[in-house]
Amino acid sequence: MGIKLTTEVKEVIHQMIAITKEFEPGMMNTLVLFDALLLNRLFATSMEVSSSCKLELISDDVQRILRNGYCEDANEEGNKTEKNSTDAVFSSEHETKTTESFIESKAYQEDDVHIFTSCIVDACGTNCGGIDFSQDLADVFTYAIQIVTDEKREWVTLKDIAISFSENLSKAMMELLVEWDTDISEFQKNYNEATSNMEQEFYIPTSLTGCVTILNSKFIDNPNCEILGRDAECEEIWRNMMKKTKRNVILVGKPGVGKSSIVYKLTSDIVNQRCPEMFNDFIVLSLDVNNIISGTTLRGQAEERFQDLIELMKKHNNVILFIDEIHMIVGAGATSKDEKQDLSNALKPILSGDDAIVIGATTDEEYAQTFGREGALRRRFKTITVREPRTTEVYDMLKEAIRQLEEFHGVRISKKMVEMIIFYSSCFNHNTSNPDRTKDLIDVSMVTARMSGKDHVDRASIMKNFGANFEEFHNMSEEMVRSTAYHEIGHFIVLRFSDKLINREVTAISIIPSDGYLGVTVSDATEKTVNCDKSYFTDLIAESLAGRIAEKIFMKIENNAGAENDLEKATKIAFKMVTKYGMTSRLGENQIYLNDKDYQMQTPAVTEIVNREVQKILDESAKRATFLLNKYKELVEELVNEITKKGMLSGKELNSIIELYEQKQAVTV
Repeated sequence: MGIKLTTEVKEVIHQMIAITKEFEPGMMNTLVLFDALLLNRLFATSMEVSSSCKLELISDDVQRILRNGYCEDANEEGNKTEKNSTDAVFSSEHETKTTESFIESKAYQEDDVHIFTSCIVDACGTNCGGIDFSQDLADVFTYAIQIVTDEKREWVTLKDIAISFSENLSKAMMELLVEWDTDISEFQKNYNEATSNMEQEFYIPTSLTGCVTILNSKFIDNPNCEILGRDAECEEIWRNMMKKTKRNVILVGKPGVGKSSIVYKLTSDIVNQRCPEMFNDFIVLSLDVNNIISGTTLRGQAEERFQDLIELMKKHNNVILFIDEIHMIVGAGATSKDEKQDLSNALKPILSGDDAIVIGATTDEEYAQTFGREGALRRRFKTITVREPRTTEVYDMLKEAIRQLEEFHGVRISKKMVEMIIFYSSCFNHNTSNPDRTKDLIDVSMVTARMSGKDHVDRASIMKNFGANFEEFHNMSEEMVRSTAYHEIGHFIVLRFSDKLINREVTAISIIPSDGYLGVTVSDATEKTVNCDKSYFTDLIAESLAGRIAEKIFMKIENNAGAENDLEKATKIAFKMVTKYGMTSRLGENQIYLNDKDYQMQTPAVTEIVNREVQKILDESAKRATFLLNKYKELVEELVNEITKKGMLSGKELNSIIELYEQKQAVTV
């Protein structure tokens, strides 16, 4: 059974490192430990009852001694001599004998030292910043480990450390007690009484090992790790979690948009005390649904593990449970298709109470397939949509991740190169979303640079990692290149000049083949709000149809198969306008609502009306697209000529061409 440190113990160790670096006592010692303990919420609260010990004065003098450069002797023999002489003095003056060093009084195995070392490494890294440990401090920790081992536990708690400290008082600590006229035995009595009343620390039971992770530790172990961006989403989550009831949240968005990162940011804010005050002592747990199910071949095993988790959350009222891919709990743990007692049902009671808070994350598709059918489960969550960040936001969101990648690879990357990756990835890598997409491409570009013997990422390192087929582009016929160009520019014209589609802004257009696409028009969401009336949807459909219509107007091409996706999108929007949004009077003065199932069950007469109304909307939208393309015919030609030369145009380049065009138009008028 491996020995582990609870989050509170890790926090104390990190505080010890900070104190050691601040006061430079030469090494980390028991005075540093005591000062760190007094700064800890759990310990300080428990010690308030021991006012007779004059702890505030002791704390002030601890820092004074550390400031003067006190250092416990790292030499074991030196420690023994000092301790023995100290024991004799205090024994005669106070008629008490302090507890001998654990190392001197107990026969313990050398493995304890190794356990101590591995625990410290686990808590704060491989070298602790080059800080050494005094023998007295090692005694305290090894004794605490022995307590845990004897009791057949696996977690060293703050209480264990506090008890061990009292049982292994150092020379300097005893001198302080004498200086303040505090009897050592009385101090130990009051100290131990207060320590025994310390509130229960949080640790993960053995049954949940590998299933649940304390996310706080991620940021305690990496205090400089900062998650940037998503301030609006975090504020909305904090606001919801501060309610008395229905405090649970589910994050819905495309893969890679950073749903997990939002939870990491919340956790980082808790650890660094940047959160609302009521969450300062909260623990964030991350549940791995796959692991909680794995190996549970017998009936009820997954539910038993899950019940252990629920009991843990009930025991502590300061827990936030994060469930990534939360859709997996629906049906998970059930032994047959008819089994009702899956993990989602086991979770419902705690979702309804105020024992804990649950944050889930899932994709749009999975949310619709699972929570769309589970109304009772859906009502227990506030749904927050996580949009893909705008292109201009990606770099700032990845600053910390870039720093970590540079440190890991030993390769530098400039802001210019990152922006190049963002631009090219938006055109050629469509299977994932930002910021994850850009992060992955930065990572692989650094690998490419390393393999080429470079210490920085250049354009050559970047271009090898995109799905763009430049060779195919150069081998395409002129007719195909221009038809693709007209198609994508057609989309752009409607998006750019529609006074309804102000919620989207084109950031790039490419006619270089990639991922099965001949071309792509990339747009970002804007902060502008649209009125979702009939004319908005008409223009939205017009944008989808504009590519096909542009090919017809400018190249006389009819019925190009490349418009399949555009036609599908346009038809779906028109169908919703008729069956769901009530944007026709043909189905009655008071428009009825038809979901997909209702529509399939309708009479042929109703079906015919729906189909006719859908076709009518499509025809109106096509006329709208044709009007805009003819109105800006000259601009279309300029844009097509430019993109056929380069293969792609950025949003900045598009705006420059439009600006010159509008200047020429103004002179003509």
